[in-house]
Amino acid sequence: MADKFKRKSKEPKSNKGYPNEKIQLSPDPNTNELISRILDRDSEGLDKFKITMRAVMLKNPRDTLHWLYNALEESIDFSRYIIEAIKSYQILNEENKKLIQENLKLKNKLKKEKEYSKLLNEHP
Repeated sequence: MADKFKRKSKEPKSNKGYPNEKIQLSPDPNTNELISRILDRDSEGLDKFKITMRAVMLKNPRDTLHWLYNALEESIDFSRYIIEAIKSYQILNEENKKLIQENLKLKNKLKKEKEYSKLLNEHP
């Protein structure tokens, strides 16, 4: 499932720099990953629409309301994704706690079984 969220590798567009080499603009690898993803998204948008967002805005600046609604819809979706991720984490965390408790019980049971087996084997 984690593979679903990994960045898709793309064919190199040039022989130098991004996307062939990892971006190292920050000491924080998460920041570098975010920058790479932004550049990937930008490239996908240009491939799909053949125009930049700025060029669309300059063609018709009155479309600002359209962009604001679009941003609102995206932020709503983002919030829903965050809520789902939190709920999923909580469920997995609770399942993990139960598994840890079961594991401890089994370890204790195994320890007692080993002690009992040892007593049986040592008995003449």
